[in-house]
Amino acid sequence: MRHVTRYRTYPSHPVEQRLFNGFVRCTFVRNWCLENNVYVDSCLPDLKNQYPELKEVQSHVLQKVIHRIVASLRALRAMKAKGRRVGKLRRKRIHSMEYDSTGFRLTGNRLWLSKIGEIQIELSRPVPGRIKQVVIKHTPAHRWFVAVVSETPDTPEPTTGTRAVGIDLNLENFSTDTDGMVFPHPHNVRKAAKRLRRAQRGLSKKVNGSRNRRKQRVKVARIHEQVENRRNDFLHKWSRYYVEHYDLIALEHLNIKPMVESLDAKLRGRSRVILDAAWYKGREFIRYKAANAGKYVHLIDPAYTTQDCFICGHREKKDLWQRTHCCPACGYTVPRDLNAAQNILKRASVGWGTPESTLVEIGTATPPILAVQVPVNDTRISRL
Repeated sequence: MRHVTRYRTYPSHPVEQRLFNGFVRCTFVRNWCLENNVYVDSCLPDLKNQYPELKEVQSHVLQKVIHRIVASLRALRAMKAKGRRVGKLRRKRIHSMEYDSTGFRLTGNRLWLSKIGEIQIELSRPVPGRIKQVVIKHTPAHRWFVAVVSETPDTPEPTTGTRAVGIDLNLENFSTDTDGMVFPHPHNVRKAAKRLRRAQRGLSKKVNGSRNRRKQRVKVARIHEQVENRRNDFLHKWSRYYVEHYDLIALEHLNIKPMVESLDAKLRGRSRVILDAAWYKGREFIRYKAANAGKYVHLIDPAYTTQDCFICGHREKKDLWQRTHCCPACGYTVPRDLNAAQNILKRASVGWGTPESTLVEIGTATPPILAVQVPVNDTRISRL
């Protein structure tokens, strides 16, 4: 099993300068390969003879730069084969270095990197298993982080439990499940909008190239980083809650791009809320946590999950402002999002081997569940 653990690191000023020089060398190699259409690492010996300053960077680091270019080109070709419009790789600056297999050593809270030196690292938790790879990165907020990739020989045991849940991701709240648990939307962007607006206004008034502008740019970047950290914290607690309490988790396979780019006036004003929710990232958090815990995740087609009645299957179109499902055929009345979550679980349970007719009978005998607001910091939701 592979683990990725991220730590904060505090390099000294000389080490920091060597790291920045390494980023410049890696950027040069990447852009040179793109300009000359050379995508094999066998070009590095001749390139080092032509530019001796490249010898200041560990050889495997430069090789990984070229390997990342090849991986990006393969991804673009795969997207193009599916009919999507793709561009080409452009010149850019590199702000990270990847040490693969060799060139690093972790001793206590000190990390040694070849051609760089020792760096103090804050080990907030021990590294599980054997270290296979180390990636050091500099963020726009002028902070340094080290991602340690390690492997352990253990494999998760598949679960034998039958606790199942269906989760509906919606605009009114963040999510609603079949047990009536409702997670409110954190609205991280909205809470930081005032501070971000002031910081960006101050940035626009600074002179280009001045020291004050560089300092103000870091302030803006730190606000964006804080929003991202709060979003990740919420998604980690949300995904951990479901992985710990359920064995079978059913989610919608949402396509976010059409929702954001929709010309519908009802959705146009909610694009920021949809992007701030980061449903795809939350889904991926649940998937990898479930894989590590031996649990199952089922992704289903979200079509008509809101319009279909869970009891009788009658399809009734609803506008976004209609938050209650009231079936005109059978009279089943529940919150709109709860009905969608029940349909999601019903569709997924058919794939797990439960006959759909049995599920309808169970749903008919089950009384309506009232959704309950649960704060994110509830004691039942453990923190990583």
